[in-house]
Amino acid sequence: MDAGVWNQKYGEEDFVYGREPNVHVRQAAERYLNQVPGGALVVELASGEGRNVAYLAAAGHRVIAVDFSQTGLDKTKELVAGRGGGSALARVTLVLADITTWAPPGGPASVDAVVLSFCHMRAEDRPKVMASVVEWLKPGGLIIQEVFHPNQVHRGYRDKSGGPHDPTMMVELKELRAQLGDKGGEELEGEELQYVLEEGKLHSGMGAVTRYVWRKDAAS
Repeated sequence: MDAGVWNQKYGEEDFVYGREPNVHVRQAAERYLNQVPGGALVVELASGEGRNVAYLAAAGHRVIAVDFSQTGLDKTKELVAGRGGGSALARVTLVLADITTWAPPGGPASVDAVVLSFCHMRAEDRPKVMASVVEWLKPGGLIIQEVFHPNQVHRGYRDKSGGPHDPTMMVELKELRAQLGDKGGEELEGEELQYVLEEGKLHSGMGAVTRYVWRKDAAS
């Protein structure tokens, strides 16, 4: 995907995916992250305009926002500052990078959670990236993911609520279970559902999604 396309998309004054966090990300953070003393270290891959980053930073977490759109990262900085002020901004690290090759500076077992919110990759890239994500997690670390299901295209929802044109860039629950089933962890939440997205003008209308939360095994 050309970063220029996303720079143009995010170049509008408005936040095209809204200013509020994804519902699933917020709910998962409330269940599993917001009780972490001192806050968690969270990586969001394909962080876009920063709606999840702003929420997480305002909740007291340190966040590494990784995206290949400089315009998206610039808007993330604006949104974080507007929501949580300078203290929240100090907890955010903005990284311009390709998510398929980037790795956290702390190396393996350095991250408390990884968020993938409508982070769509080519089918051939997903197994490698997901294996890397597991390596980044500390024992007990979380993967929080919501992604479009192939039914987003097959049922015609894409015309209103967005997503890639190519259904092979979308993810079924069985794929996530196959990728993570032998990685030393447990599925906390997993479902395929349809619901009305209300996330800015580009995610507005009925959508078909896959939601997942996975926890790496704690150290023995």
